[in-house]
Amino acid sequence: MAKITYIKDGQEGKSQLIIDGDHVDSSNFKIDSNVHAIQWEGSSGEVEYNDGKPNATITEIPFDLETQHATEKKAIADAEAKTEADRIANMTYADKREQEYPRVEDQLDDIYHNGIDGWKTTIKVVKDKYPKG
Repeated sequence: MAKITYIKDGQEGKSQLIIDGDHVDSSNFKIDSNVHAIQWEGSSGEVEYNDGKPNATITEIPFDLETQHATEKKAIADAEAKTEADRIANMTYADKREQEYPRVEDQLDDIYHNGIDGWKTTIKVVKDKYPKG
C-alpha cells in the first residue's frame, strides 16, 4: 500500500500531495475545506482538521487521492509539453539549426578525422532538417 501525505497551504491556496515520495503541488485537489492534512501509511492513517474538529483515524484512503495525484501530475506534464512545443514552434530555422549542430570542438574533430567532405555531410543533415525559409 502507498504512503500518502496531503498538506493544505492555507496562505497560497496550493496543497501538496505526496505519494511514495512523488510530490505534486496544486490548487486543484478536491479535498474538503476543513481538512488541513492527511497521513496514510499502508492500511491506516489520520485526517487532521483546521476547524477544531478532532483528528480522525481512517482505514480507507479518502478523497480518491491516488487518482487526483495522477490526474494533476498528467496535467502538469501536458502543460510542460505544450510549453516546450510552443517554444520550438516559435524558433527560427537558424535557432533550430544552432541548437542541433554539433559543438565547434566536435566539428573540428570531424574535419580532422573525416575531412571537409565528411564534415559537410554531417552539417547537411541539420541543414536539410531545418531548411531556410
